[in-house]
Amino acid sequence: MAKYYIIIFLILLKANLINAVSDSLHNIGHASMKIKTADGKIIYIDPFQGVSADYSDSADIILVTHSHGDHNQVSLVTQKPTCTIISYTQSNINGTYQSFNVDGIKIYSVAAYNQNHPKNECVGYVIEFNGIKLYHAGDTGNIPEMADLAYSNITYALLPCDAVFNMTPQEATQAAEIIQADFSIPIHTERTPDDYNEDNVALFTPINRLLVRHGETIALVNASTDAKNETKVPLSFKLYQSYPNPFNPNTTINFSIPTSSFVTLKIFDVNGKEVTTIVSEQIPAGNHSKQWNAIDMPTGVYFYRLQVGSFKDTKKLILLK
Repeated sequence: MAKYYIIIFLILLKANLINAVSDSLHNIGHASMKIKTADGKIIYIDPFQGVSADYSDSADIILVTHSHGDHNQVSLVTQKPTCTIISYTQSNINGTYQSFNVDGIKIYSVAAYNQNHPKNECVGYVIEFNGIKLYHAGDTGNIPEMADLAYSNITYALLPCDAVFNMTPQEATQAAEIIQADFSIPIHTERTPDDYNEDNVALFTPINRLLVRHGETIALVNASTDAKNETKVPLSFKLYQSYPNPFNPNTTINFSIPTSSFVTLKIFDVNGKEVTTIVSEQIPAGNHSKQWNAIDMPTGVYFYRLQVGSFKDTKKLILLK
């Protein structure tokens, strides 16, 4: 049944069945995007003139991934008096990726870099609202940190694939398969900002591909979690890096088990003392997410350990207050 959910969603999306109460995404052009939430919040990402450059909807939030001129034209945007502008300089502070909450919209900055974009001068963003998680990758290569997004229930992954300043379409396809979003959208498809490179797009071939060309608007939908789990039963045990990391005070831990098993997931401090048990029970096969709220814990390094039968894996997480 899961594949039928996806087909229905794709039909609705490409038909552009947008209404006044829908969350929506408008591709202004290049890497410039406008999100409009169901309650009327306006979010712009990487403003640039674009082929359909209409920035007249007053912004509640503006996100800038890096300083290049085809991504940071904030002055083009009409801004509300309360507009919040978040740039890469605020988002990556000495290698620590920051999280923000603006009127209930959660924004997580994540790694983005390649030979054209230094790691300390570029970020991507995960934007969470109304059950939707949208990942704008910024300008980036296919980087190891993308694995941290796997099984984080990303709904939409926007991936650059111009093959000059960013990934090739083939590398972006591999990135989409790693991230495992419900839908993967190619952006920044050409080095020339106002162009949409159909040849590059044709080489971007993940099974969850969704095309949103310059000037197009789509309704944003949150695909069924049950449907996602049905289509993604894992083949092996795996523990993923917590997200966000560093964090304050909440982080999400994702893991996969291929068969129904008794699972323990525990947190330890740097001295090896058990802090808390998050899971200790029989759970079904699938991909699972658990949250740890460390509001009562001191800043420091912690470890989380997953044990399923003879399988054990431990990873580090950092609480910064």
